[in-house]
Amino acid sequence: MKQNKKPIKIAIISPIFPNKKNPVSGIFVRQQSKYIAREGHDVTILTTGTKDDKKEEIIDGVPVYRLSNTNLSPVKSLFFSLKCIKMINYLNKKSRVDVIIQNFVGISTIIIGIASKIQKKKFVVISHGTSWELPKDNFFKNAIIRLALSVPDVVVCVSRKTAELLSQNTNQKKLIVINNGIDPETLNPTISNAFLRKKLGLGNKIVLLSVCNLVQKKGIDAIINALAKALKTNSNLEYIIIGDGPEKNNLMELSKKLGMEGHIRFLGVKTGDELSNYYNLCDIFIMMSRDINNEIESFGIAYIEASYFGKPVIAGKSGGTEDAVVNNKTGFIVNSEDEERLIRKIKLLAGSKKLRNKLGNAGRSRVVKGFFWKHNVENLISELSKLKTR
Repeated sequence: MKQNKKPIKIAIISPIFPNKKNPVSGIFVRQQSKYIAREGHDVTILTTGTKDDKKEEIIDGVPVYRLSNTNLSPVKSLFFSLKCIKMINYLNKKSRVDVIIQNFVGISTIIIGIASKIQKKKFVVISHGTSWELPKDNFFKNAIIRLALSVPDVVVCVSRKTAELLSQNTNQKKLIVINNGIDPETLNPTISNAFLRKKLGLGNKIVLLSVCNLVQKKGIDAIINALAKALKTNSNLEYIIIGDGPEKNNLMELSKKLGMEGHIRFLGVKTGDELSNYYNLCDIFIMMSRDINNEIESFGIAYIEASYFGKPVIAGKSGGTEDAVVNNKTGFIVNSEDEERLIRKIKLLAGSKKLRNKLGNAGRSRVVKGFFWKHNVENLISELSKLKTR
């Protein structure tokens, strides 16, 4: 991509960012900022951290300022926003801000947005489809959402579904869709499948893999229930779950109740090369994303990562999964409540290496052509350049 003649100076605000205690929290912010910097633009991150993190450091060539502790309460979120405004004012005096980008929509969007107007800076917010900004059955709540969405110059939506939902409370012309991406530099297996299979004692089993936070909307319980029935006619299945979260104990209890302990492994959080080894190992990637408690799967980066490794995907029908997975081409999209169809798709893929390869190869080709962070950044910088001329 050709660089703009003049670099854009960008301040990115995010309440989450990789830290010492949680190296995967907000990893997408780190990866996106890395590729923005590589395009020659001036990027600064304003975020949170733990007591073990440095208050100021350079990560991937990007200055990172940790202005507050993680796990922001509503009150702490307000103070974090005020600290961000103060820091932007400081950066502005050093001529380091043209555009302010905020990750996640909330009350803070109103506060930071007003401050950006006062400082005469362009303001962009990225909607990750969290429950806060989705339409509500409540006039007052929708009025607050409309106010928040009215402040930014542009609202970037990570999927078409997110944009569709947000259009109920703002002008559709303000919304643009730019899918999230993956960083191929962080996805490099370090050991062979044969070695890892031997280490885990998998033999010739068909391995299914999920990588996610263990929360209800990921639908891991639906997968466990379906597998319990699929195993009655196909005992050659092994399910590996990578991740942690509030549902972990419930899921372990469910697998025990169904007599699945010998077919399910909870391996905790894996990152970097180690995570890549498991993506590379699996035969099928599966995650039953679903709408629950006003939450949706905004996009589903894990689906794209699995496709990058040439793996067929079984995805739950929720939010932006239709942007991440092409039904019947790179995998299958299944309603998480349709257990019989889920079982059929598991059996279909488990029984056909040819089909697994066909879907997996199509998925990898699609990702390589358009779902790296460099592709995301190309689209984002194009939109920011348009803003600067307004």
